[in-house]
Amino acid sequence: MIKYLILFIHLIGFSFYQLIFGDVSVSQNVPSSFKAGEEVVVEVVIKKEGVGGFAKVQQTLPEGFIAEIIEAKGATFSFKDNIVKFIWMALPSENEFKVSYKLKTIESIEGDFSIAGKFSFIDENERKNIEIPSSSITISKVDLVAEEKNVEEEPIAEVIEETISEVVEESNAELNKEPVEKVVDEVVTEDVAETAAIEETVAENNSVEINCFRNIDKDDNNNTYNVTVKISQSKLEGFAKIVETIPAGFTAEVIDSKGGVFSFKNNEAKILWMAAPSEKEFDISYKLIAEDVLSNEYTINGSFSYLDKDVTQKYIINSTDFSFTKLVEEPIADVIEENPTAKALEESAEVKEESQLVEQVEEVTNVKETPKVEENPTVNKITSTPNPETGVSYKIQVGAGHQKVSSNYFANKFSLTDKVATESHQGWIKYLVGSYTDYKSARDKRNLVRSNVKTAFVTAYNQGTRITVQEALMISNQKWYK
Repeated sequence: MIKYLILFIHLIGFSFYQLIFGDVSVSQNVPSSFKAGEEVVVEVVIKKEGVGGFAKVQQTLPEGFIAEIIEAKGATFSFKDNIVKFIWMALPSENEFKVSYKLKTIESIEGDFSIAGKFSFIDENERKNIEIPSSSITISKVDLVAEEKNVEEEPIAEVIEETISEVVEESNAELNKEPVEKVVDEVVTEDVAETAAIEETVAENNSVEINCFRNIDKDDNNNTYNVTVKISQSKLEGFAKIVETIPAGFTAEVIDSKGGVFSFKNNEAKILWMAAPSEKEFDISYKLIAEDVLSNEYTINGSFSYLDKDVTQKYIINSTDFSFTKLVEEPIADVIEENPTAKALEESAEVKEESQLVEQVEEVTNVKETPKVEENPTVNKITSTPNPETGVSYKIQVGAGHQKVSSNYFANKFSLTDKVATESHQGWIKYLVGSYTDYKSARDKRNLVRSNVKTAFVTAYNQGTRITVQEALMISNQKWYK
């Protein structure tokens, strides 16, 4: 009898079921039979392509069955009320992976049973379910003779108690892990809010109310802004997400996420909550940093997503405009505008006036003493703006001022030998070098020129009219380079 049972165990067959849902398929490997009290392994294999974000595997086990985690593949595992759950904030990056757990029963179990389940995930902001077909299992009682010889019986209550205790400890350990930012980047967050420790249900007769307002304040640093989003809520529970669309050329850094997980990628600042803040009113804030942008008007758009009766809702936050002024012209203008103005002379005392006049004379003298430089063919003069160009072009601005400087000013002051052109723009005389049809070439030239003129930057034109670099990149369908 024992011999046949051992042979039977060695010849255990495994059920293999697969259900395909587009590019997603799920299968499970479950032993077709085993003895009560023995331990076997259940595997759930998930094949997916192009699917990420929140997901869940859930299986209901028969009474008397016990599950213990083996491999969760980054998910939070729980076993409660005969239900096995694997919950991911974001699915693993692999196109195919498997999770597994140990399955055993109390020793009084006998008969035929089945294990089914489902795989839930988010696709295009909609929850989708794949039913895992039922697998049949036959449980036979332990042979009493073999049991007396080889196995010392373990009290049933003790087994269950110890197992559940281990599961709770493991679940708590998983929940206490800090989330990783790369997980958050792909989270869609529009699923039912469930974790091993929290089962959140939206009350049938309660509706969530949300109101959001954004405020942008200029920081002491000219290139930095503090952005605050004020959220007022009623009956908000479970998962929530705020997404802020940041203008190109700016980056975002978290100041206060209110317990959420912050990420910034592809010009989107996101804050994700597994459980939304309970306060009726709370603020989140982040720092907006200008990197390679020009003076212009910019806009921030955003949305707040949440669950209301298990249905994803999205609150659109009103757009907020702000002005950015690039302070690169004034320092150069101070250098260029060395001659004192008439107003300054009038307000100066006699001693100061005399000193300034001396400086003015010296400056004029320096400007006139340029025959050697003019005779040097390697030094280019400042020329007027050439005829308007066609299409999109990029140039390098090396200075600006309200008064025109001598032709050899940049050669003497900055050792810049490039041909310098001028243009009048918004009350300024601006000094430019080079002309390129692609941004990358202009960027490379800017980096080269900065060895002479530290504040040089790229400007853009369309049909000879000055526009922002962002507009030029969009029109010409070109890529921005830092």
